[in-house]
Amino acid sequence: MKTPQRNDVAIHRVDERRYAVTVDGVVRYVGTLEECERRAIILTTVNDRAAQDKALARVGRLMR
Repeated sequence: MKTPQRNDVAIHRVDERRYAVTVDGVVRYVGTLEECERRAIILTTVNDRAAQDKALARVGRLMR
């Protein structure tokens, strides 16, 4: 089963202090600009197999 691609991740200003992260037009999170920027990075799909392999190796070492 494939993971769905999240193509349209955007940050919109709600009011003076709050921003919203939207994924394909649906609001997923509301918070400060810094928090929304961090969440937007998390929500964007990155296909980096080398980083995934390193993380898997790190988990394997921790489980020993």
